[in-house]
Amino acid sequence: MLSNEVSRILRPLHGYRFAVIFVSGLHILAGLLPPYLMSLLIDDLYPYINEYAAFVFTVGSIAGVLIACFFLDWLQGYMWANLINNGAGIVRSFFFENVLHKNYRFFLNNPVGDINNKVLNDSYIYVQSKLMMMPTLFLNILHILVIFGFLFALNVYMKLMTIAFSLVFFLAYSQINRYLRKSAVKERESFSTLMAESNVTLTGIDTIQIYAAEHYVAGYFERLVDAYEHKLSKLKYWQTLSKASTNIITNIIPVAAIVAGIFYLSRGGNISIGSIMAFYYLLPRLKDPIKALTDFNIDIQNAKAVELRLEELLVKDAHDHHGMEKVEAINEIEFRNLGFSYPDGGETILENLNVKLVRGDSLAIVGPSGTGKTTLMRLLMRQVDPGEGEILVNGRSCTETDPASYLARVAVLPQDVFIFDSTIHDNISFAKDYREKRIRDVARLSCLDHFSMDENALGLSSGERQRLGLARALACDYDVLILDEPTSNLDSETECAIIENLREAQRSTNCIMIVVTHSANVLEKLCTKELVLAKH
Repeated sequence: MLSNEVSRILRPLHGYRFAVIFVSGLHILAGLLPPYLMSLLIDDLYPYINEYAAFVFTVGSIAGVLIACFFLDWLQGYMWANLINNGAGIVRSFFFENVLHKNYRFFLNNPVGDINNKVLNDSYIYVQSKLMMMPTLFLNILHILVIFGFLFALNVYMKLMTIAFSLVFFLAYSQINRYLRKSAVKERESFSTLMAESNVTLTGIDTIQIYAAEHYVAGYFERLVDAYEHKLSKLKYWQTLSKASTNIITNIIPVAAIVAGIFYLSRGGNISIGSIMAFYYLLPRLKDPIKALTDFNIDIQNAKAVELRLEELLVKDAHDHHGMEKVEAINEIEFRNLGFSYPDGGETILENLNVKLVRGDSLAIVGPSGTGKTTLMRLLMRQVDPGEGEILVNGRSCTETDPASYLARVAVLPQDVFIFDSTIHDNISFAKDYREKRIRDVARLSCLDHFSMDENALGLSSGERQRLGLARALACDYDVLILDEPTSNLDSETECAIIENLREAQRSTNCIMIVVTHSANVLEKLCTKELVLAKH
């Protein structure tokens, strides 16, 4: 599935990749011509060194090929880098969008650091392998075949000796290769753990410093670093052994072939001086494609190691929403014997909740910390499903209704308001094309109308951010308005103004309002019903 999806989104780059392969092929041919031309110059022109014109022509040809080789080397290097960068950008964006569509359960079970590592690092490794796999195989096999072709044209005996010695390399390479993938998988997993821990630690830096726990946290992180370095050391052991084997074999092959050629010549064989010189210069050129194939194999093992990790970003949610009833409007919500416990059979969070809400109702959810208020919000927002009982929407179980159409009729003010680096206006509209009057109206209802809508939202205080989140919710077209502690960061005067404005908003929309609150004012002046949660 992953391979097919990535191939599909990379299809626009196929033409450019073909152009890169063509330029790289020309570079290979141009790079191998000078040794062959040198052999012709030695064998054909040495007896006729006074034939100046032919000598100049051959030397000029060699110089021209070298200049062309320089240009092609630069061009193909730039084109490869550009191809990989473009592909990485496409694939990273693709995976990031997939992550944004994942169910909330995915984020409960996967640390943000690990998700970022998959999207940014693992995807780059994978796309590099995806774009270069076939071109690398084709170009390096072409490189080897062209070298062999030149060598066969020069002398068959020395070429056969070269093939015999080359078999030694492939035997050594095949033995080393099988250990690479296992080491690469463990290294990727350990690095992901390290990055996740780093993200979590830096997120809680204020708490760490308040409790003077820097040394303790640093020690724990150091142990993770040591574990990662151990796995990385194993991976590098096999990688460097593979490369060293390539180097020694490619250094031995030219010497062995030349010795065999000289031995053959001493026994009366027909080998020219030019052919021996060409072999001496051409055989070391085998090192480049063989080394490239070795490095490519390492990259392939890394790509296979991250493939399963990336597959997790594409796994569809277990629930199939096809054929579920669409919600056109929400006129009634009911909790019927509603309960929830952790999946591992741990503590019961909610138990036997019963309440029925119709349009115009305002429900206050109250209770001390740890009684399940946040869990109830997640149930209402379809982030988790009830463990016991059910939530009815228009008399039908919420698990039988299409989540997307349900959420389209729900507006939410979360306790932690997400603010991005843009204007207050953009943060309120949040990618929706609202009319300016609507933005001004919700800014007034949220007591933000004294701000310029062009001001950057990152400069707002916690209370102002809370009101911005309220404006964002009120701007939606909703039947249900869910507010999590809407006045917790506000002074009493602003709180009273917000309560009155929320009453105005409810009168105009006739919505169902559900409010998590600790405020006596909100409970008394805004809500018509109350649901008290208690610890179990």
